[in-house]
Amino acid sequence: MIERIRKIGWLAAEVGLLLIVLCILLSILLGKDGGPIIGSVAENASKFLAGLPPGVTLGIALILLLYWFVKSRVV
Repeated sequence: MIERIRKIGWLAAEVGLLLIVLCILLSILLGKDGGPIIGSVAENASKFLAGLPPGVTLGIALILLLYWFVKSRVV
C-alpha cells in the first residue's frame, strides 16, 4: 500500500516537472502569443532559478549525476 502511494507520488512529481518544462519551452517558442498561463509559469520558473545562489543548480545536477552513476553500477 505504501509502495503504491510512493509510486503515485513520484509519478505526480514527474508529471508536474514535465508540465513546467513544457510551459517553458512553449514560452520560448511562442513568446507573448503563448497565453497568460504559459507566460506566468515560465516567468515564475525564471524568477525561482534567478533567486538561487550561484552554484546551487550545478550542485544539484552533480548530486543527481552521482546518484545515477552509483545506481547504474549497483544494479
